[in-house]
Amino acid sequence: MVGVKCVKRLIAFFVAFLIITAPLSVPFSAFAAETSVQQEAMYDVNEKVYADAYMLINLDDASFPVIAEKNKNKKKFPASLTKIVTAIVTIINVKDLSAKTKVSKGALMALANTGAQVAGLEEGEEISIEELLYLTMIHSACDACQVLGEYVGGTVDNFVSMMNDWAKSIGCENTNFVNPDGLHDEKHYTTAADMALITLEALKNETFVKISTTKSMQYKKYTFIHTNFMLDKFHVTYYYEYAEGIKTGSTSEAGYCVITKASKDGYNYLAVVLDSPIKKLKGIDTKCSFIDAKTLFDWAFDSLKYSTVIRKNDLVSEIAVNNGKESDSVGLVAKEDITTLVPASLDSSAVIVKPIDPPKSLDAPITKGDFVCKAEIIYANKVIARANLVASKTVELSTFLKIFNGIKSFFGNKFVLAILLLLIVGAIVYIAYFAVKLKKEKERIAAKKRRQRELDEQLNRDDYLPPPRR
Repeated sequence: MVGVKCVKRLIAFFVAFLIITAPLSVPFSAFAAETSVQQEAMYDVNEKVYADAYMLINLDDASFPVIAEKNKNKKKFPASLTKIVTAIVTIINVKDLSAKTKVSKGALMALANTGAQVAGLEEGEEISIEELLYLTMIHSACDACQVLGEYVGGTVDNFVSMMNDWAKSIGCENTNFVNPDGLHDEKHYTTAADMALITLEALKNETFVKISTTKSMQYKKYTFIHTNFMLDKFHVTYYYEYAEGIKTGSTSEAGYCVITKASKDGYNYLAVVLDSPIKKLKGIDTKCSFIDAKTLFDWAFDSLKYSTVIRKNDLVSEIAVNNGKESDSVGLVAKEDITTLVPASLDSSAVIVKPIDPPKSLDAPITKGDFVCKAEIIYANKVIARANLVASKTVELSTFLKIFNGIKSFFGNKFVLAILLLLIVGAIVYIAYFAVKLKKEKERIAAKKRRQRELDEQLNRDDYLPPPRR
């Protein structure tokens, strides 16, 4: 009976072990986190661009894909591009732009002996916030920035803190401002990528768009034209009929900078140009920031067009299905048409659709249209778009296969096999021990029976004499 009880305990332990360790047979890949992919430039510009850092961004796509770039994360000095942030932070925080403020002596003295561009504001002069914004964005007036800083922030230092907080709030990671006007300071820096992010956010505001794209303004007896000479027909070297706004900047340390957009034949782009030099072009000293922006726009308008690179339900690949009823695989197809900018001379046969981290297999049941993974659409070794891949059909679950494969998978687990082997070895050792013990017990009982028979035989003998009585 003792042996039977031990066997029962062994069986109960084995069943409990199966229940506890069953989850260990689930593949760890089932819990793998989805990885993200950083956006890169779609194409390389095959034209001369003088700037040390630039970006060209497609404004017609809500994700604002980067069409081309150079050194987009390289630290640069923004100069008066800073005023984009000065303007948008003011617009966000001032409810009534028609409100007026007085020009303080401190605002004017902050720029003394700096050589900064000013509008000629006078101490004690009353001027509206809206007018200050126009002077900031059109004439790049540093005195207007100082007055705005005092009005919005209470002090210029507080306003600069508001500028930095706003930049961080929209995702800028490599930008720091120390003043509202962009005068040079080693601690006043940004990148092309951050300036693009700043400008895209500012362009969401209708008031900012209106002010930053205005070509000229009247202030007192002066007519100020926009510092972006691409907007002015009289600047023949720089004029670009498709350009609109937004801001320029230059210092000896920052070089020549411009952020502007252009629209032609339904295509819209934003150019961010930082640290461009002055070059003698055709014998004339030329600010290459404007030339670079024109080059980027012309290249895009002439070389790129929208085209559908993958259509809805186009088959991309096949993937294995586990426990599928009447099917052991399913196709991965495009969820929708993907239309993007491609070279005008696109060879469609050279377009590659590559799934991103596709699972090795899928578990049934699967419903047609279920998302499986994303895919990169690659042309000339550049990712030009991304697509969602979905299941091409419904695959029902086979309960029998699920149970069979579950058992097979469980017993195929090396850890489980090792434990089972130990249990089997332990059971064999125990059974052997129990058998030896049982054998010895049988031998002891047999010996006892033999001795009893011998005693009985002695009692039945004729010459047997009982012990004497006392």
